[in-house]
Amino acid sequence: MFKNLEETIKTLNADANNVANSIKAKNLRKKLLSIGLTLTICGFLGVFICFVIILTAGFNSFGPNGFSAIIIIPFILFIPCGVVGGIGLVITSLGFKIVVTGYTTNLINETIGNNCPNCGETLNLENIFCPKCGTKIKKECPSCQQINDYKSKFCSKCGTKLD
Repeated sequence: MFKNLEETIKTLNADANNVANSIKAKNLRKKLLSIGLTLTICGFLGVFICFVIILTAGFNSFGPNGFSAIIIIPFILFIPCGVVGGIGLVITSLGFKIVVTGYTTNLINETIGNNCPNCGETLNLENIFCPKCGTKIKKECPSCQQINDYKSKFCSKCGTKLD
């Protein structure tokens, strides 16, 4: 999964306005953030627990030969937990490097109705069908024949429920 990850992120970011790339970028970002945050939390939680064990071991942890296992084991585990937390931070930062602006721009355009809900093509307000994929983007009211936006649940003229 992590092989050529930087190149994949650069490719997705280069064409962020492409709807297919936007969906791939969104899925990759979600995966990286979930893995990265999990590793970060587990790693640094382990570091914190090791640190607390070392601090609370007390004078009884010093045996006749120096340190006992109460000090040595958490000290040894301190390093791998820190490494896991660091790897988690790197993966999380890679997730945040994926450009959200292209996705956000498409989301805003879809919200105001300038893009096809199927392929993302920019539309004119007069279009009833998408010129790229043919998806119907306007709804006609069965009662009054008013043309409504594809997101409308009810007719803007007479209030009839649209399917």
